[in-house]
Amino acid sequence: MKFRKFFCLFLVMLMVLLSLIGCKKSDDSVVIGYIGDLSGNDAYVGVPPQLFLEDYFAELNAKGGLLGKQVKLVSYDMQPDNAVDGSLACNRLINEDKAIAIIGPSSSSAAIPMAAICNQAKVPFIATSATNEKVTVAEDGTLNPYAFRVCFIDSYQGTAAANFAYSQGIRKVGMIETLGNPYSQNICDFFKTQFESLGGTIVDRIGIQSDDVEFRAQLTNFGNLGVDALFFPSGTYKTPSLVANQAADLNLKFKFIFTDGVYDDTLLEVAGPNIEGAIMTNYLFGEDPAYDEFKEAYNAKHKEYSANIFVYLAYDAVELLMYAINETQSLNPVDIQAALENATDVPLFTDKHFTVDPKTHNPLNKMVAIIGVEDSKFTLIENYYPKE
Repeated sequence: MKFRKFFCLFLVMLMVLLSLIGCKKSDDSVVIGYIGDLSGNDAYVGVPPQLFLEDYFAELNAKGGLLGKQVKLVSYDMQPDNAVDGSLACNRLINEDKAIAIIGPSSSSAAIPMAAICNQAKVPFIATSATNEKVTVAEDGTLNPYAFRVCFIDSYQGTAAANFAYSQGIRKVGMIETLGNPYSQNICDFFKTQFESLGGTIVDRIGIQSDDVEFRAQLTNFGNLGVDALFFPSGTYKTPSLVANQAADLNLKFKFIFTDGVYDDTLLEVAGPNIEGAIMTNYLFGEDPAYDEFKEAYNAKHKEYSANIFVYLAYDAVELLMYAINETQSLNPVDIQAALENATDVPLFTDKHFTVDPKTHNPLNKMVAIIGVEDSKFTLIENYYPKE
């Protein structure tokens, strides 16, 4: 009887040991994380890049993987609260999934708290369209060593928008900012500082809530003030579309100046005729023929979503990550961080000479595309390089 009990116990222990060995996946696979808006009204920002990354790593795995290991993409939603849910997703990727790096997020409100988490864990992330300065450099001026981005920053974009507006003869501007949104408020601050330094005037600056839907009173006030243009930095096209359509209802013809978050084909579908002549700053011009082949292949595969700028930025981010891994021939997050910090003239999907400033982890001399709306279509006005 004792022998039978011992034998049974031995078998149980052997089965547990074998199951543990069979479940050990770290030897032949590696996890890369993705954090984005995967649900809700802003899913067009996060889901298309997720689909692209799934395709990208499936193709990579079919060719043998990354340094001999299969890549597992683990994606998490940062909705409904980017700051809270983004941080939860970041912690989960690091502590549970053992991700070696994270692609995303797209929003500064998620990226800023993520920086502290990644710094402590020594796991790098590459933000796609998080433009706030504090993503990579904290408020006290210290560098967040494990935070990187492939987009320009708020000061860069706000200053470029002000310079271009003034060069077009615009002198009196009304501003609309989304209260509690660091992206919107930051860019307004930088635009105002630069525009006034050139001799322009900000005649009024109003604050709105992110869920506001009625703007006729504010627009009537702007009309009475005789502004040349309305500057409205927004993270999505939705509220700017409402503003433009309500201005048209009041027969008020404003020249709108938008920023990167507004640049989406749906803007043209919802408000095209009412934003005729609008200008906006962005990281790239999505209708560039250089992207046509990729766009056609993506759109043919993913009928529910079209390739947009957030896909292109995710492409840049993953190529930057692949550069760092191939440069070091290492899957160690600390080695990857060092390579990212010293990346110079790296060919990415939208930028053939991408260089990271090691002091700030921001791109050096990043192009600003000035995009206009003509005949309800986007058109490239100018590719602007601040140092050229």
